[in-house]
Amino acid sequence: MIPIPQPKFTPGTQVRVVQFVRVGHRRWKTHFEGVVEKEGVRPVGGIEMGGKASAIRQDTIRIRKADGEITVVALDENTDIEVLAPAPTAG
Repeated sequence: MIPIPQPKFTPGTQVRVVQFVRVGHRRWKTHFEGVVEKEGVRPVGGIEMGGKASAIRQDTIRIRKADGEITVVALDENTDIEVLAPAPTAG
């Protein structure tokens, strides 16, 4: 069987995302906070990769910031996600 990855964050969880952007020898720290809407994957590559593009995927997380802006973040080994508040429970 093909393992189905389990979501790491419940929709409604408030998180802070910290990433580092490298350009040449410089490195900038970026961060923002918001509420998780959903997790997903996206294909990596382009038309030049042919059929391989559909086989290589990158994890993503969709976050709604306090001002309503929606951001989809590509996750990698240098992404830190800190849970600020768990998702509210129904009931």
